[in-house]
Amino acid sequence: MAGSMSRLPRRFMIACAARTGSTMLVRTLRTHPALLVHGEVWGARMVGVDGALAGLAPADRDALEVQRFRDPAAAMARFAEAHGAEAVGFKLKYDELVRPEWRQVRALVEADIDLRIVFLDRRDLLRRYLSHQIVLRHTGVTNVPAGGTPPAIQPFAIDIPDLLRDVAETRRRTREFAAAFARHPSIRIAYEDLVAAPQAVCDRVAGFLDVAPAPVQVATERIVREPLETLVLNHGEVAAALAEVGEGVPAAGDLHA
Repeated sequence: MAGSMSRLPRRFMIACAARTGSTMLVRTLRTHPALLVHGEVWGARMVGVDGALAGLAPADRDALEVQRFRDPAAAMARFAEAHGAEAVGFKLKYDELVRPEWRQVRALVEADIDLRIVFLDRRDLLRRYLSHQIVLRHTGVTNVPAGGTPPAIQPFAIDIPDLLRDVAETRRRTREFAAAFARHPSIRIAYEDLVAAPQAVCDRVAGFLDVAPAPVQVATERIVREPLETLVLNHGEVAAALAEVGEGVPAAGDLHA
């Protein structure tokens, strides 16, 4: 029995704020031959199903999309079907988990203490905010596949009070879900490390899932490449405001975005 149990697929969830590199992580982990990794299957719309579920007929896909909130436990079981993979997972952002509509889903995750949690952070919360604003107000582009061309971005001024609110709320949510999932096996990784050393970070995740490491391929391009001093028109004021609340500003030329 013990040997049989050890071969059960490991289940995991990527928990993160928006614009922390979760699409990059999901798509890069998918290139590992032993992993099945869904994307935002618990978003407002079901996006990024992997494996056999990606081939569902339109009517079956629509039925699963509805089932997610009518019977979350049944939908969760569908997303956990490994189809031969050694580990199967999905991502669920804090942005959804804090909303009342996701109350049942959150309760399922909190109660399922065998579900392994991969916390994905972004150390540079100014860049996280900047990335979000670029999507919302400028390009509408959330990701660029590997080999694609990132959109052009015009310099703009940051709304400093809105930035400070966003940084504080992101910190608060990080603490909230660290506490909410404290009973789960977990690992914490950072977007900046994923950009700098994707193979090493994915090897860490594989080890956490009791899966042998394997070569992976980065599957997305960074969208924001310009230095902050060039992209943010009021960079000096932004740096001063962040320093006043104890938040650091990245060094000149730091292009992690």
